[in-house]
Amino acid sequence: MTRKPYLRGLAMAAAVLTAVSLPAAPVAAGTAAEAAAPAAAAVVPIAAGEVYNYAWFNSKQEFPDMHKGVGAHVARLINATPTGATLSLTLYFFNRQEVLDALKAAAARGVRVRIVINGSQVWAGDAFYQALKATPSITVVECGTRRPDKQSTRGCMTNRTGSPLNNPPLLHDKFMTISSVRVAGGGTARNVLYVSSANLDYYAAYEDAITISHAGLYADYLRYFNDLMAHGRSGASDDNAGRTYAAGAHRLYTFPRREAAGSTARSGSNDPVVRILKGLSCSSSTKVDLANFRIQRRAVVNELIAARKRGCQVRIVTGAKSGAPHDKGKPMAALVDLARAMPVHLCGYTENEKGEQQGIPMHEKFMIIRQGAQSTLYLGSHNLTYRALRQNDENILALRNHPLATPFQRRFESHHSTCWVYNPPAGVALTPSDADDEPTA
Repeated sequence: MTRKPYLRGLAMAAAVLTAVSLPAAPVAAGTAAEAAAPAAAAVVPIAAGEVYNYAWFNSKQEFPDMHKGVGAHVARLINATPTGATLSLTLYFFNRQEVLDALKAAAARGVRVRIVINGSQVWAGDAFYQALKATPSITVVECGTRRPDKQSTRGCMTNRTGSPLNNPPLLHDKFMTISSVRVAGGGTARNVLYVSSANLDYYAAYEDAITISHAGLYADYLRYFNDLMAHGRSGASDDNAGRTYAAGAHRLYTFPRREAAGSTARSGSNDPVVRILKGLSCSSSTKVDLANFRIQRRAVVNELIAARKRGCQVRIVTGAKSGAPHDKGKPMAALVDLARAMPVHLCGYTENEKGEQQGIPMHEKFMIIRQGAQSTLYLGSHNLTYRALRQNDENILALRNHPLATPFQRRFESHHSTCWVYNPPAGVALTPSDADDEPTA
């Protein structure tokens, strides 16, 4: 019998805030080193609308290259960076030629280009990593090296492994800081920060990205980037390297964060998401809208259920049922419990008549909390998995009463209205230890 799909395929009406066109075909990774970037291309100013409180979202109509829009946006930011500026970029999965070309051209005209890259790309067969390393004016710091299973040997901050954390750490961040960019029409934007859920690759998924100009948040992310570089270079491991930075009303949460003494790695101790949800003063005017690719952490699920019982309006959208590639593993136990306590909308892979997994998952990681006229938008790289909390290099940006909450609210409404409610089968086999974990995405 054909399983009912979780995504209403043609009904996805996601907001697209940039003009993008369908690609001919993805660029193969092996071609990167063959195409030479411009030797020293001139600065190309970028539209002010792409720098000040800019939000990007993609749609199903851009399949299969659903990262083309964000790749073009990042390339335009880099191409607008003048001589003498500093550009700092984190890379997890990376194989976009337009971004590589822009980085090489920026370095050639005297931009200080610094990159930290996940170890999964650190091997002789990765043409994009090799092209970055072959550019003398680009500083590349490797966080680990490639394992036989194609994962990284470590993250930047930690090499923590061992039960009950069953996978190696990752540099999972997807952000960039640029000290200044030229803006079309004249002028310069300073302290530019780009944060995304999307890797600079060809993964077909629903994604988001923002770009803002903010001195305090720029300084916080730059401090965090410098820490990533320092740990990557030294190989020193800090299982509790995560920090909370304040920039006025806004916050930056970084990871990994070790559990409190006497607690287990799968506890909710030292988990800022748990703390935020637990601290909510609930009423009918308190709304929690959560969209996260993987929801695995038991303590987060417990607080979502508790907030709903206290009177908060809680709505959930997720992108995967399991931690396995193409969503073929056992359902995550905490997610099953959440889906049995309240509606969980799944924008994920579907299964055709042959039992093959297909479709477009939601890879975003954002939450909007509204309490009366107050709002906080949380976004970044952080899936709600134990790996993201205890092992990975991750970031969550919290924007308080910020105009970007409005387009993200529209994005949530689109997902929530078009994705099917997940109904776990009555006899679904759970993983009592919540052991299914995030593999790579």
